[in-house]
Amino acid sequence: MHSVLITFTCAASPDDLEKPFREYAIALRDQPGFLSKTWIRTDIGYGGFHLFADRASADAYLRGELAAGLMATDGFDDFVVTHYDVFDELSAMTGVQPAAAR
Repeated sequence: MHSVLITFTCAASPDDLEKPFREYAIALRDQPGFLSKTWIRTDIGYGGFHLFADRASADAYLRGELAAGLMATDGFDDFVVTHYDVFDELSAMTGVQPAAAR
């Protein structure tokens, strides 16, 4: 598995973003190799921990239309994208099943 942390600045309230974030979540579920996302709110914006089956799936998402649309949204600025390798066996011990087991 492979994880990507994406954060960005945004002054909009969570209430204002509920509908577009919900629509994005629905579209994200269909992304090949996508396993899960934990949505976060920071002091200056929003983001999420994205879990993919592998690095290739994460890279395809980041090069694709869905991520490009997100990063082109007016008012969403200062994107930071950080990649992390995942310890599959240890993660399985704490509740995350490897992609092959899904």
